[in-house]
Parts: sequence; structure tokens; C-alpha cells
Amino acid sequence: MGRFLLSTLLLLITLALIVAFYFGYVYFWRSSTPKELKPKNAELMKVLLNLDEEPLDQLFALYKQEFGTSAARYARDTHRKWRSGEVRPNKQTFGRFFMYLPKVMSFDLKCEVLRELREEYLRQEHYELTVYTDNWRETLAPLVKDIIAKGETAQLPAAIQKKLIWLADDDAEVASAILVRSQRMEAEQNLEMLEKEFATIDHLLDNTNGKGKVTHLLKLPFGAITLHIKRR
Repeated sequence: MGRFLLSTLLLLITLALIVAFYFGYVYFWRSSTPKELKPKNAELMKVLLNLDEEPLDQLFALYKQEFGTSAARYARDTHRKWRSGEVRPNKQTFGRFFMYLPKVMSFDLKCEVLRELREEYLRQEHYELTVYTDNWRETLAPLVKDIIAKGETAQLPAAIQKKLIWLADDDAEVASAILVRSQRMEAEQNLEMLEKEFATIDHLLDNTNGKGKVTHLLKLPFGAITLHIKRR
């Protein structure tokens, strides 16, 4: 009986060791395997994949200086495969590029990235407004102005603040300049979009032949307006 119990105990210990080894291996494999990039880094991956030749060479030079020749050669090959779609970007390699990416980006590109981030992260409001054909522009103007002003004065979410600090290389003056320039770019974009939207509305009104009404969704980076235009 004693020998049987001893054999059973040894078997249980062996099974326990096998199970522990298996799950330990799985955990190690998962933790050590590079993870794919999260969607929130998609805009930065787009920047990395579309860098011009000169800043891209500068980026690889910095990579080589930090991680060595073989790592830089691997990074260049990996970047080529990312661009061609042969493999999907992974977190580890991109994280190394991420360290030096702001150093090779132009000021305008940094501003454009921040503008896109603000547009993506800031909450959009939806409005509904009924106006008439003889005064729709004048009635709409104050609401559009208010939407644009809210976008310009909105507090940056923590995620965007971190990206702004990263873009500015921890330089507060540069960060402020990037923010101001990106807001100016947003204002210019708003005006361009409004001109296109107004032209669309005018075209719709011309096609009503003096009858009925027009409903149009006017989209801005930080808000959308469902506009109902009636004739008196």
C-alpha cells in the first residue's frame, strides 16, 4: 500500500511539473513575442511609412547609433516589408523607431499629426438647425463660429498631451508652437470645408425649383449640423 501511495504521489508531482512547465512556457512565449500595434498608433505608423528618403535615412542612422549595425539592417528590411504589406507592424520594432521619429519630422508634419490627433480624440457635438432660404448663411454663421471656437479652446486629453510632449521632444516652447500652428491649420480646414458645404447647399437649393426644402448634414472637424432649409 505504501509503495502504491508513493507511486501515485510521484505521478501527481510529475503531472504538476508538466502543467507548470507548459503554462510557464506559454506565458513566456506570449510575453516575449512582439505584439501588433494598437489602432491608436495608426497615424504614427502612417507617418513612418510615408517619410521621405532623407528623413528616413536620418532615422536609420539614429537607429544604428543606438542599437548597432545588424539591428539597423534588420529595421530597414522590416520597414520595407511593412511598407509593402508583407508583414504587419509589431510593437517592439516600432517602439524603437518611435524613440527617434520626432527628431526627423518637419515642424509642419508634427503640426499636421497633432491636428489629426485632436480631430480623432476630441468629442464631436451634433446640432440640428432649421433656417430659411433667404437667411440661412447669416443664421448658421454664429453656430459654426461657436463650434470652431470650442475646438480651438478644448482641453487636450491626456493621450494627446503625451503625444504633443513627444512630438516636441519635451520642449515646452516647441509644444506651444506646434499646438498654435495645428489650431491655425484646423481653422483653415474649417473655412475650406465650409466653402465646399455652402456650394453644395446652393446647388441643392437651385435644383428645388422654388419648391420643397433641403436637408443637409454639414460636417466640421469638431461638430456636425443637420441643417433644414425651408422656403418662407
